[in-house]
Amino acid sequence: MADYIRFDQAALDELFGSPRGAAGKYLAKLCIQVESRAKRGMSPGGSGKKHVPSAPGSPPAVDTGRLRASITHELGDESGDLVGRVGTNVEYAKHLELGTSKMAARPFLRPALDAIRGGS
Repeated sequence: MADYIRFDQAALDELFGSPRGAAGKYLAKLCIQVESRAKRGMSPGGSGKKHVPSAPGSPPAVDTGRLRASITHELGDESGDLVGRVGTNVEYAKHLELGTSKMAARPFLRPALDAIRGGS
């Protein structure tokens, strides 16, 4: 009699490829940490009447809270792989994160991801 191992492919797919599996739950936890860190990292701004910009290289200053409130996360599937995304649909977020030819970047997502990756 030969010894062999039988894998339950459906169970493995659930474990590693589903948001309900252990890997999906862990990925969701990491996304929530990045989202939270990005929101907490934004510097207080003005009172909503006068914009007080943050320093170049620092996270954006909060005026109305629209950008901060829009940061969210989702789990998805990309070519059969489970992926987590953290971001915003606010149109000016890209310009703040990456900068423009006339304004230095005020990154808020990448530093949050780097902090979670580094464990700080």
